[in-house]
Amino acid sequence: MSQALEGIRILDLTSGPAGGMATMILADFGADVLSIEHPHETRPLDTLPAAPMWRRGKHVLALDLDDDDDFADFHAIAAGADVLVCSWRATALARKQLEFEALHRRHPHLVFCHMTGFGSRGPMADYPGYEHLVAAYSGRMHLFTGIVDRPGPVFSAVQVGIHACAQSAVTGILAALLDRGESGPGRLVETSLLQGMLPYEMGSMLGVQFPDRYGELLTAMRAQSPEPPMPSLFYHPAQAGDGRWMQFGNLLPHLFDNLLIATDLIDIVSDPDFDHKQLLLRTPEKHEAFRARMLKRIQDRSADQWTEDFIANGGIVATTYQTTQQALTDPDVVANGHVIPRSGGVQLGPLARLTKTPAQPGDGTTPGDERAASWRANPRSATGERPPGTLPLAGIKVVELATIIATPLGTAFLADMGAEVTKVEQIGGDPFRGMLAGLGAARVNAGKRSLSVNMKTAEGIEIVLDLMRDADVVVHNFRPGVPERLGIGYEHVAAINPNVVYLQANGYGPDGPGAHRPSTHPIPGAAMGGVVYQMGGHLPDELQGIDGLKLWTRRLMRANELNPDPNTALVVATSIMLGLSARQRTGTGQQILVDMFGANAYANSDDFLSYPEKATRALPDAGLHGLSAAYRLYACAEGQWLFLAIPTNRERSKCREALQAAGLQTPSQALFDEGGDALAHAFGELFQSEPADYWQTLLANAGVGCVRADGPAPSEFWLVDEQSKAMQLTAEAHHAALGDYRRHGPMVIFDGQSQALGPAPLAGEHNTELLDALGYSADQIGQLEEAGVIWQES
Repeated sequence: MSQALEGIRILDLTSGPAGGMATMILADFGADVLSIEHPHETRPLDTLPAAPMWRRGKHVLALDLDDDDDFADFHAIAAGADVLVCSWRATALARKQLEFEALHRRHPHLVFCHMTGFGSRGPMADYPGYEHLVAAYSGRMHLFTGIVDRPGPVFSAVQVGIHACAQSAVTGILAALLDRGESGPGRLVETSLLQGMLPYEMGSMLGVQFPDRYGELLTAMRAQSPEPPMPSLFYHPAQAGDGRWMQFGNLLPHLFDNLLIATDLIDIVSDPDFDHKQLLLRTPEKHEAFRARMLKRIQDRSADQWTEDFIANGGIVATTYQTTQQALTDPDVVANGHVIPRSGGVQLGPLARLTKTPAQPGDGTTPGDERAASWRANPRSATGERPPGTLPLAGIKVVELATIIATPLGTAFLADMGAEVTKVEQIGGDPFRGMLAGLGAARVNAGKRSLSVNMKTAEGIEIVLDLMRDADVVVHNFRPGVPERLGIGYEHVAAINPNVVYLQANGYGPDGPGAHRPSTHPIPGAAMGGVVYQMGGHLPDELQGIDGLKLWTRRLMRANELNPDPNTALVVATSIMLGLSARQRTGTGQQILVDMFGANAYANSDDFLSYPEKATRALPDAGLHGLSAAYRLYACAEGQWLFLAIPTNRERSKCREALQAAGLQTPSQALFDEGGDALAHAFGELFQSEPADYWQTLLANAGVGCVRADGPAPSEFWLVDEQSKAMQLTAEAHHAALGDYRRHGPMVIFDGQSQALGPAPLAGEHNTELLDALGYSADQIGQLEEAGVIWQES
């Protein structure tokens, strides 16, 4: 079988996991990746435990770009490449005249993907680009306050910025290549770890702009007490009788009913105080009494016994908490190919299952001399010009039939790159519109058009099929079998549109015991190792009484934040672009399968592999400050907090020199060399002498990674921060009901220019426009509305 990216040449000037994972994905799907490495220097990030995985399938060439002859050879090779991926800081690019403008003059065909920590311009452009430095700076560590018994922000363990940056780089590269075609001009593709934090702000940024409308909700959302709130009954963690912890995610009433039946708790629905729509008891005393009863009931049996019953039922959202290493042998992970044998162990499998152009991951690296010679001998060319300001997916039509967060957010990323996305919603709209006052729905549906249609009617299905006839992409998150029953399964759609890229996203994947089970975001968060990592592995296995159960379930639910949905959304967008790229090369569409388990395995890619002598995943300390004395949170004067990131010897030397130059009592060189608790204690005493703002200014000027970690929360950060403004990470839009507001900016910036981004639609806002384009008359549209086939939110 051919591969999606066969024949594409990628020149790799990245180091570290973000660039490594991006180019690994490209290599897995057939791209020719040539990595340039210095002949006499070892890159520190290449010693990370996951490096053998993200180096797989690549060719390596030794070049010293400070040597004139090698630099000239680099340009000769670049002339034959399609894409240059680079993670250098902007000043380093300028020194070598490798910024996009200079590259484009010399190699007009070349797509240049620039991956950075904080972005290519602005006050933080040349700051060290470490995942957790960026997370602390952007307010992400606020989200976990209270999951440990101390005040202040908490280390955000899962490397979501790296995951989002890597996926966005691939998505942007493939969009630019799709737009370029065989001989068009290349363009600049930019993304960053800072942009990688954007998907995890799920709507409160919109709310803070309308305090009169959302004030009460925002007050509740901002509450950061040392004690997290109790979980909702339907999203509850619980401890089973063998001491293992389980997570439930039965968001919808019928799913919660299934859980109540399976656990013999169904009698609660007969209580007149039970609110079936909100899944709670209106009387607080009764509500808490039932919570205690439910938690104690789960302790009656082991996690495996409950799981067996829940799988047999098929309609219960539940899983057991696992580490990443335990997840490597999870039956659904194995059955769906999310791990593959490599290098004496296992590694992450392909990102997505492309049914006609499947991935063929390599195993290790090979010398790149022959590839380099071939590229030198066969340079690419570019002809023609591109109209200024155009986005690469202009003209691509996407029909989305999906609800809640993961899949809708994935198509929103495509809309931001110019795709025409039509969201098909049920009568009354996507259920997500009724949650959190609609803020989350406005976040994930930005830039789309909406058609609200009754797909339980023949007329509704006919409308949807009409939309699909000339669609480039159809995407849904129905459970297996539902699209086929509706008459919109892949075979139905391919019969009327053979070139369609048809992506289905579900919880567990099409194979394995969970194939037909529903899933919500807490499930992959718990099952793929993210929550256990966020908790530092500190989960009690001795059976807890009711007070202990309440304490640990509060902490677990805050640790199990929304990240599994955005993690999946990023993979949805990348997978669609892989399908469109394959269609460009082969001329045919195909079915693509992705799932939340696989996507969240990628979000935990730093530890989703196993091989002899692999180092164990470094866990946060008991106080959840960070991973080491040189990479952690510290309390400062005036109640402020900072995050210090000096993981290399060179950075530790710069830190010590800066402290000495300021005349401060500095930890000894022996302490710096030793690290550990002694250095953490010394730093702790030093940093408490001044506020975090002082330390950031002092150390930042010396090029040391140090940021204040308790600045604005994410809801305010993106609106007020100077770096966010410099990178244009919010954009003006107009909402039909709210008016003017600033929405989340793009995950990928093209050609360094601001992009016109659309607002979120009301449900059914574009019914008339869309049906008119399909040839329906005004009378027919009125009749459909009167018959309840279509509906529009007022």
